[in-house]
Amino acid sequence: MKINTRAIPPVVLTLAAMLAGFGSIVMSAHNEYVMAARLIILSMILDGLDGALARLIKGTSSFGAELDTFVDMTSFGIAPALLTYEAYWRNFGAWGLLLTGGMVLSGATRLSRFRIIDPFRGQQGFLGLPITCAGGFVTCVIFVANSGATKEWGWTWFNLETGPLAVGVWVATALMLILQVSHVRYTKASKHPVIFIAGIVLVIALFFNVHLMASVAALGGCVAALYFAFLSPFIHPPGATPAPAAPPPEQPAAVS
Repeated sequence: MKINTRAIPPVVLTLAAMLAGFGSIVMSAHNEYVMAARLIILSMILDGLDGALARLIKGTSSFGAELDTFVDMTSFGIAPALLTYEAYWRNFGAWGLLLTGGMVLSGATRLSRFRIIDPFRGQQGFLGLPITCAGGFVTCVIFVANSGATKEWGWTWFNLETGPLAVGVWVATALMLILQVSHVRYTKASKHPVIFIAGIVLVIALFFNVHLMASVAALGGCVAALYFAFLSPFIHPPGATPAPAAPPPEQPAAVS
């Protein structure tokens, strides 16, 4: 089999995104929630860079596309679910397990449907909320809650365990999980250079907490996720619905 050498650099970025997602899982298991959140956002940017690089150098490949799906499930499905459970939802008993399971199942369902019905791999919009939105939202809000910034700001109301904010955050998260498997159509926001560059700035800010800049950037990420999930389908509706991919022909059974 001939190897397209142009596909190697994008695949390397995809694998780096996978390692960042795995690193986040390890950090969550060790109660290092701030670092776990940072690694999820880092994985998100690397996951965006690999596709952009592949298109730029004409290094797209079916292998890279399939690998990208596994990265999405690991970094934006399982890693945020574990982070959320370890940081907060373990205190909710059975409800916490149910909500965590909902994050994983919703993400897996959304990605499976995406692989089947979208021949354009999201380049012409998405059917259902992209998995990165809900994962990014809970990641950013948990980062803010654990960064220490809210104490310095005197935000005693910023509590993700009890109170109005906790209810609002977890209800918004549950609604995002429903939107992931809905038929609401979304544009591909990351294809706009301004939005993608803003995401890179967010990652840099999260790793360099200068004068609480990281927490401000994470709050910006939370607001952006809420806007994209609940308002963008109405304010920026996508264009025509992409044609579904034709199902693969059935293969005859092998004769022994």
